Amino acid sequence: MTGDSAGPKRTLSAITLALFAGLAGAATANTPAPGSELARFQAYKQQQQSAFEQYRSAYLNAFDAYREAVLAHWDDAPLSDRHKLVQYSDDKRQRTEVDYQSGTITIAVVHQPDQLPDPAQIQASLAQLVQEDVASAQAADPIMAELDSAPGATVATPLPLVPELNQQLDGPEQDSHARLAQMVANAEVNTRPRDYSAERLAALQAELKAQEQAALRELERQQEQAALRELERQQELIALARAETPEQAEPEPVPASQSAAVVSQSLERQQALTIAYQARTEDPTSKQITTYRIQLPSQSLQKRARPFLPQAQQQSAQFEVALELVLAIMQAESSFNPMARSHIPAFGLMQIVPSSAGRDVREKFENSSQPPSAEELYQPDFNIRFGSAYLNILDQRYLRGVSDPQSRLYCVIAAYNTGAGNVAKAFNADGSRRLKSALPRINAMAPEAVYQHLLEHLPYEETRKYLKKVRSYQEGYAALGDTLRL
Repeated sequence: MTGDSAGPKRTLSAITLALFAGLAGAATANTPAPGSELARFQAYKQQQQSAFEQYRSAYLNAFDAYREAVLAHWDDAPLSDRHKLVQYSDDKRQRTEVDYQSGTITIAVVHQPDQLPDPAQIQASLAQLVQEDVASAQAADPIMAELDSAPGATVATPLPLVPELNQQLDGPEQDSHARLAQMVANAEVNTRPRDYSAERLAALQAELKAQEQAALRELERQQEQAALRELERQQELIALARAETPEQAEPEPVPASQSAAVVSQSLERQQALTIAYQARTEDPTSKQITTYRIQLPSQSLQKRARPFLPQAQQQSAQFEVALELVLAIMQAESSFNPMARSHIPAFGLMQIVPSSAGRDVREKFENSSQPPSAEELYQPDFNIRFGSAYLNILDQRYLRGVSDPQSRLYCVIAAYNTGAGNVAKAFNADGSRRLKSALPRINAMAPEAVYQHLLEHLPYEETRKYLKKVRSYQEGYAALGDTLRL
């Protein structure tokens, strides 16, 4: 086990005795014997879950504080997510939003009714966006600046934030300036009153509720992965003792105290938001918001993926997963937004959660229990390596019992989004999340039947849609054939 790597190596007899002491204790009592292998594993699991909760709370505190500062000037408060990069000026009166999914840039300004923004100001903002790269955007991120994380690796080659914009402006400076001006002139412009309405507050509250549900699902996923890690630990030790193969335990339910803490925190956040927002409903300033919506040049799949293709090729080969799958996951998770983040929290192109997928990769490939930092996961090369490695873990470890490669692919895609336990749950008549119980049914079905069954029985609609998207994206990349490769 990685948790014991720093101590002296144990003899085979000591390992065997510790194993059966742990298994016997688990079978005869709810609390494992102090000092047993199982007790140490459970203590380690609780420590990791506590660390996740502490990090998540710190992240949400930083998120809420920044959102409140934004709401002092705006009646809505979009912040960066998986498919969008959102930046505010220092005085919070201008917002730049890059939507990687729709291929648009929206620049909005809060102003007095008689002071419409000058198109030259919008053009200057576009020019500034051209100068930014991932490293500078990461350094300027106001939410991540509040978190105490390890520094990320240095990006060898600066990666532009909006490659389509940079490609559009290649050429002499005078021509680039003229093209920027033309983009602003062609923009869709809209001006509306600033309105702190009940509808806008409801939308903000709905976002907090979605974050709560995502956190509860992540806690459930961590319980599943802990059960799978424990099964692997037992298999390794019992193989040394040449004993009977153990059964996978049903993943423990999320402790009620943890679920209650997540729900309680969410209610507190919603109440604080309501108080802060309602204080601004009487807005005597009559401010207006003007937006410029700029459509970027359309990009083919190949062009959109190209900046990340060398690393995707390298890592897909190293971890024995299909290049088309890596790219499809990347597109579904982030639309190739290198600054992508969700509020689980997960980070980067392939949306790695540090405390679950990130820690799994570290333990299995780097012999470390230290989860990766957000700064590390924002580095495209690092993120693609971890995402590819996690696909390998799902394919060759957790779901290796699925015999048909195509069926296993569908299960891997779903598990990347929702965890292997929820894949098992879709096939188990009793609703359990034991993979071993689900395997006979999966292996008795044709691949297309497995796919259709997942679409009909996966616990979450989000995962059902995700499976369809990734399959479609993967088929699109596969159709490119050798032209996809460098």
